[in-house]
Amino acid sequence: MKTKFFASVFMLAFYNILIASLFIAFSEMRLGVYFIASILGSTIISFILYQWLIRPVMELQRQLEEAENIRKEFVANVTHEFKTPLTSISGFLETLQSGAQEDPEVRRKFLDILSIETSRLTRLIEDLLIISEIENKRSPQIDESFDVKETLTQIIRAMKPISENLKVKIQLQAEDGIYLRGSEDRFTQMLVNLIENALKYSEAGSEVLVHASKMEASVEVFVRDYGIGIANENIPRLFERFYRIDKSRSQKMGGTGLGLSIVKHAATLFNAKLRVESAIGQGSTFYIEFPV
Repeated sequence: MKTKFFASVFMLAFYNILIASLFIAFSEMRLGVYFIASILGSTIISFILYQWLIRPVMELQRQLEEAENIRKEFVANVTHEFKTPLTSISGFLETLQSGAQEDPEVRRKFLDILSIETSRLTRLIEDLLIISEIENKRSPQIDESFDVKETLTQIIRAMKPISENLKVKIQLQAEDGIYLRGSEDRFTQMLVNLIENALKYSEAGSEVLVHASKMEASVEVFVRDYGIGIANENIPRLFERFYRIDKSRSQKMGGTGLGLSIVKHAATLFNAKLRVESAIGQGSTFYIEFPV
């Protein structure tokens, strides 16, 4: 930026010296012509300098202000997300300490709630650490090859207790011989979050489809549910941190509001493209297209 500034000063000074030299060399040139040429040339050069020097500075300032607003919003959201379970934990502990622990029924009920809220806090911290790790690239860039069908099979097997509890079946359709390069752990995090979301927003008795196929120049993986669906106006904000379409349902299911944000950040590590198709009452499909 300093180099650009000095170059700009030199350019403007050089032009005016050139005009003055021409005026002296051709003394018959009228003074008015000199001033017109000087003003007109300086105006044109100033406009060029604005585009070259000032405009990038203003754009940088705008980006800094936007980043600061995002930071403030993030801090406010994190504070709120931590405050809610902590307030609940504090309240139930006080109630237990004030004598409620003498009643076995009440004690068991309160301890169950404390366990749920503690698990929610733990998961929130874990999700925040994952996002921070990906954003700051603190974890090494892994370039390994893994079998997509095999990894998806393991993911679905691990999520079977959740699907059985919600009475939603997970169906896998994956071609054999599909391999991706990158971190298998990051791939797993993406699919776990997408499948978990699909399960949460599906009705009992329905199913979630996980599909993987080889395209001409890419591998497409998608997760489809036949649940409540997403309104068009909500789709652009889906991958924002802490954004929830149905806040009460998400919190009831133990969601942190960071799952889709993790999906977005992990997808960037694979240079993958995300796409969402959804309609109210017809379910949602989340597509990830991996380049190969």
